[in-house]
Amino acid sequence: MRSLRILPIAAAGLLWAPAHAQVVLNEVSASNLSGYADNLGAFEDWVELYNTTGAPVDISGWYLSDDPANALKWPVPAATTLGANAHQVFFCSGLSSSGGGYFHTSFKLNQSAQNHVVLSDAGGTLMDDFQFTAPTKVDGSRGRTTDGAGTWSLFVTPTPSAANMGASPEYVTRPMLDPAAGFYGGAQNVSMSGPAGATIRYTTDGSEPIASSTAYAGPINVATTTVIRAACFSTTPGVPSSFIETNTYFINSNHTVAVVSVCGDQVDELLGGNQINPIGSFEYFGPDGVQRDEATGEFNEHGNDSWAYNQRGIDYITRDQTGYNDAIHYPVFRTHPQRHKYQRLILKAAANDNYPAQGSGSAHIRDAYVEALAQCADLHLDERSYEPCVMYANGQYWGVYELREKVDDYDYTKKYYGQDKNNLHFLQTWGGTWSAYGGAAAQTDWDNLNAYIQTNNMGNASSFAYVDSLYNWKSLVDYTVLNSYVVCSDWLNWNTMWWRGLDPSGNHKKWGYCLWDEDATFGHYVNYTGLPSQAPDADPCNPQTLGDPGGQGHIPILNKLIAENAMVHDYYVNRYIDLGNTTFSCNHMIPFLDSLIALIAPEMAEHCAKWGGSVGEWQANVQQLRDFINTRCVAIQQGMVDCYNLNGPYNVMYNVEPANSGNIAINSVTPGTYPFTGIYYGGITTTLEASGLNGYVFDHWETIHHALLPSMTDSLATLQFTTTDTIIAHFKPPITLSVVLMTDPLDKASITFDGLTYASFPTIVNVAEAVPIPMSVQPAQFFDFLYWEIKHNLPNTNDSTKHDISVTFYESDTIIAHLAPQEYGYWSPNAFTPNGDDINDTWQPWGNVIDLDNFELEVYDRWGRVMYTSTNPTEGWDGNVQGSAAPVGVYAYRAHIVEGITRKKHDLLGYVTVIR
Repeated sequence: MRSLRILPIAAAGLLWAPAHAQVVLNEVSASNLSGYADNLGAFEDWVELYNTTGAPVDISGWYLSDDPANALKWPVPAATTLGANAHQVFFCSGLSSSGGGYFHTSFKLNQSAQNHVVLSDAGGTLMDDFQFTAPTKVDGSRGRTTDGAGTWSLFVTPTPSAANMGASPEYVTRPMLDPAAGFYGGAQNVSMSGPAGATIRYTTDGSEPIASSTAYAGPINVATTTVIRAACFSTTPGVPSSFIETNTYFINSNHTVAVVSVCGDQVDELLGGNQINPIGSFEYFGPDGVQRDEATGEFNEHGNDSWAYNQRGIDYITRDQTGYNDAIHYPVFRTHPQRHKYQRLILKAAANDNYPAQGSGSAHIRDAYVEALAQCADLHLDERSYEPCVMYANGQYWGVYELREKVDDYDYTKKYYGQDKNNLHFLQTWGGTWSAYGGAAAQTDWDNLNAYIQTNNMGNASSFAYVDSLYNWKSLVDYTVLNSYVVCSDWLNWNTMWWRGLDPSGNHKKWGYCLWDEDATFGHYVNYTGLPSQAPDADPCNPQTLGDPGGQGHIPILNKLIAENAMVHDYYVNRYIDLGNTTFSCNHMIPFLDSLIALIAPEMAEHCAKWGGSVGEWQANVQQLRDFINTRCVAIQQGMVDCYNLNGPYNVMYNVEPANSGNIAINSVTPGTYPFTGIYYGGITTTLEASGLNGYVFDHWETIHHALLPSMTDSLATLQFTTTDTIIAHFKPPITLSVVLMTDPLDKASITFDGLTYASFPTIVNVAEAVPIPMSVQPAQFFDFLYWEIKHNLPNTNDSTKHDISVTFYESDTIIAHLAPQEYGYWSPNAFTPNGDDINDTWQPWGNVIDLDNFELEVYDRWGRVMYTSTNPTEGWDGNVQGSAAPVGVYAYRAHIVEGITRKKHDLLGYVTVIR
């Protein structure tokens, strides 16, 4: 049927424009770093409301939010009245609390992300909306020029809870430097440009430019590695200077690892040993020398004993309040490629394994190595991810460092577990114990759990289930086994942290452990924990003899669980065995160590030139570390026998038949490849579980010397080794079923079935029984998908109208994808307004089921002259003719159309009016 639909002029987009509000957003600050304290003594972002009327306004149940799409995020508490012409500040702290005249919202503000501040009344009607489109410097704000005014201004000196006065002109525009920051093979001439009426002033020592700094007069020759910082200063009194542009130019500096350049007025003082918290710039460059990101934030001391060394570690915190950035936006750590934002980073100088500060035995790698090893093993722990880097401070080379992810930080817990800082119980022991998050409630929470464990029988199923609901005891096992394997002599009483989240919608709701400073390992450094031995033949059960270092009950809890619960006992002993056969085997530990050493080895000559020592001595120390590990791998086998009354050890090989048909879970680990060989013991139960792959089904076990319980045909089986053996899990190939694929109408779609696409039907495919098979449909042009028809294998829990579903087959079947031809149509507006306001500027007919190769459209004026032609039905007319605007008036058009399915031809006539 011929279809020609004429549409009216498109209506202009309506903008929300409220009536004059009684209460308005009056001033906001996302830069409150040190200017305005809340009732807790903290400096939080804040929002000020102002009552524009001469009468009190009840704002109970009104809403504040940082997101227009979720405007009702935080309700103002009941019985809240804003007095006549009064101000009220709300701290955006995330605490969601009130009391004593202080209000804390459930959200924080982020000016780098250009957050909104949204005010809505109790009925949800939007009353005011402010967006951070331009940042402010530290302790600045944005506010109405005067209370309730229609214009907004910058306030260099904010006025929270007071009348808006002293509005400032905007900052001068930041200068531009050329070339960009980065690595160059020779001297560079750095030029600067800024706005008219401003003087560019700069420094080359990392300090912030001030009004008396050197004025830029022409290109600056940079012949050695230098940090240039520049800002624009207005010649007009009262105009605040610009933000600072910071560029580090590395001249003839070559590195094979990431490079971090830090600078600031007091950075040298911090690195010289003064425990201050200066603000400065942080530039991050990849191993290829390309700048990944930069930010400005706070630096502070990292380390305790190691802070006495000349090469000091520092913590870095990006401060959005400075107006530059809210984080380093880049996936810094290869072990966490999904994380692209880091507010906090550690720049660690290998702590008490620092070379050459610790001299004999120091390898500049121990802590990074142990925590990276733990990540490889996927332990039930939180580890500080590691990437090697070199650091420059105010343009001066500062040696080989470790970029580390900070786990004792709410950014970390929020990213990986959905637990923010207001939902954490986080404890740390270093000499004494304190609560990093959660206050006294965190310690009470832990003390109550500890007391319950000590006063109840952990062999009782209900008692243990309660403990298991609150405590990740496998994390305690991994924490103990790891520190035992690496012979850590500085833990429990000095470097222990453990936590849990309280948000029921998040994860990590059980107490679990984090790794913290594993530099006193493999026989190195001081025995602060009081180990019976730091030698490579130290018994694996030594941690159980330590008593209660730190006084927080970790070892007493371990001993009680092992003594009273057979399942925990076997898991604990087998965890030593499992990790010793995989990640903690010398076949893995030594190559993994060598891979990390290879990353920093090219950098150590320059490091030694800076800090002393020699590459030869460092290499010898690394070899001592290798020798310790190799000895440890063998010695711990006898220690397992002595500590846990085991027999053996015995070499055991595991395999699957046919190849790639399945897996064998051996206690707590599942090998990735077969055959797999490990060292196992008698006197402890080993648990095996076979699972099929690719449709294969477990059939039976095959062994040489041992019978498996309960039988050789159970996929879950146990045994106790008495000798060496070979254990093979046999799998049966899947039962093959035939499935016919069809489309209705025939061949009007393609079907992707189990990863392969079919376009000609009917076709027959073979599938495995009881294996879910994904399939999807791709309709041909001019056809719509309706539904799948499955003849036999029902019910399948799918919505049959979805393009993509999964089907499990238990018998041969026929699958039909039903389709419907689209309806032909051609719609055309009868007027448009090409006046450049981005509303209804283009006349755009729309067609459906049109053959693209046979389309013609022509527009004529009243004298029959062609004003516009097109052979593309998706293009529109902009109201111009040969570059000039077509006069206002009525124009005729003709569209020649061929239907895509039926091939019917149509010549459609109509009119369009140009309105300006």
